[in-house]
Amino acid sequence: MPKFLLPLLFLFLLQIPTSESDEISIVWGQNRNEGTLQETCATGKYSIVVISILYAFGNGQTPQLNLAGHCDPSSSCTAVGKEIGYCQKQGIKVILCVGAGDDDYNRASSNDFKSLSNYLWNNFLGGSSVSRPFGDAVIDGICFYLPESITHVEDLARYLRNFSTVAQKVYVAATPECPFPDNSTFGTSIDTRLFDYLWVEFFNNPSCEYSEANSDAFLYTWNRWAQWFYGTKMFATFPASREATVTGFVPADLLISKVFPAIKKSQNYGGVMLWERYYDQLSGYSTEVKIKSLCSTQGSTLECRGRDGGFKGRLGYMERDGYVVYKMEESNDMKCCEMICRNNCSCEAYAALNQVNNSGCQIWGKGSSFIEDHGAEGKLIYVVKNKGIPLWVDLVVRSSGLWKFVKQECIRGTINRWWIWLIIGIGFALAMPLICYFCFALWRKYKEEVDMKMKQMKIIKEIGGNAMLSMAYGKAKNSKKRRKTSNEVEIFSFQSIVAATNSFSNANKLGEGGYGPVYKPKQPAFFVSVVVEEPKFHERSQDHHSINDVTISTVDAR
Repeated sequence: MPKFLLPLLFLFLLQIPTSESDEISIVWGQNRNEGTLQETCATGKYSIVVISILYAFGNGQTPQLNLAGHCDPSSSCTAVGKEIGYCQKQGIKVILCVGAGDDDYNRASSNDFKSLSNYLWNNFLGGSSVSRPFGDAVIDGICFYLPESITHVEDLARYLRNFSTVAQKVYVAATPECPFPDNSTFGTSIDTRLFDYLWVEFFNNPSCEYSEANSDAFLYTWNRWAQWFYGTKMFATFPASREATVTGFVPADLLISKVFPAIKKSQNYGGVMLWERYYDQLSGYSTEVKIKSLCSTQGSTLECRGRDGGFKGRLGYMERDGYVVYKMEESNDMKCCEMICRNNCSCEAYAALNQVNNSGCQIWGKGSSFIEDHGAEGKLIYVVKNKGIPLWVDLVVRSSGLWKFVKQECIRGTINRWWIWLIIGIGFALAMPLICYFCFALWRKYKEEVDMKMKQMKIIKEIGGNAMLSMAYGKAKNSKKRRKTSNEVEIFSFQSIVAATNSFSNANKLGEGGYGPVYKPKQPAFFVSVVVEEPKFHERSQDHHSINDVTISTVDAR
């Protein structure tokens, strides 16, 4: 895999949620073959880089910076200063470690530590001096390397704390060896609130370092440190390879399965510190820890994964090159690789790097399309499956002419969410005119009905108040041929008129009118008298369900 892809890979991996913070700190500056500080930060594996080391202070001495040949502090280390700025832009804290050497720092007075704090402020922190080794670069804090207890270390921590401002915080840290100092100055008597980080070294001390036979002693020691420094972020420091220290190396699988579950129970757990960058570069220890931590993560399903249908193994290849996550040669069942992909919303596919023994892991992010191929170039790739789209979206897609494209993208497994929204937008645009038309048609029909009722009321009013008694029986006449509603109102049906005139009996006949015979209707006590002119014969035979040519008027029936 090209080196320039390494930062992208670890930025990709950093998006994967883990159960705890799991920060990794690294010591840099102890071997000139470990690469530059910028290369160290560019890996994306470390959250804090500790530059080691500044020594020889107190008793009137001028502190000395030793970076193992990376630069000559007596002339200039401004190149390192620029790399410090690069690391900080990546969100990585850079802290300078002070201590070690052969000097007896217990001989230093409180005033010596006051002078040291001023020197650190002016030469490495936010102060100013003509002798700043890193030029204008401002480091994030100071770490005390404490192989044994040092008098007045609390004073130095407090002096440095006083330099902190709202704009710039000065981080204060310490790296004690693992035996808990019951009777020392750096122990039960120190103000633990002065320290932001504590990197406890669990190596070269068999009594408290981790081994499967000594796990209880290790955990007991860790808990004592964690409980006493309850307000400090705690890191356990381990060697990055067997060659890095005499004793104390913990294989990555034991670190993940045994050590992490125990120390993560502490509320102030922060992560691990590795000694040191050169050996980590050779062994790949931090990468192995990172990958195995991701593989062991059994968190809840991500929200983004709730919208797809899991992964399906298919034969083919991806249009773009993927990221090689790890190259472990031992055979595995791809569960680790699947977990890494499943826990990252950007992952679209994964596959074994070596298809012969199903080892290694390669993943592909969004934007990489799968191509079906059962030939020589095809290999087994697990591609994310998209859940079926709703029926109404399917109908919109088919009607809009996008079906072939969407079908092809679904087959290739590369359809993205924005296509779904595009389809929804097109469907909405197509449906809006129809919705508007139906709304307009319903409104027009309602308006016609209202107008018709108003016209009926007007006609009945013009006919006369006596006709209002028959209003409950009145209805508008519809013209079926023209499909329009007329203004004619049927007050009486033909059958009711026949009954009222005794079938047009001569006994009820009053005489002849301008339109024909005039009849007197039957008159119960509660009826209003009306005079009805008999319709002409040809009018009777047309439609007995509605009488339009009947003349109605009030008469005096007495």
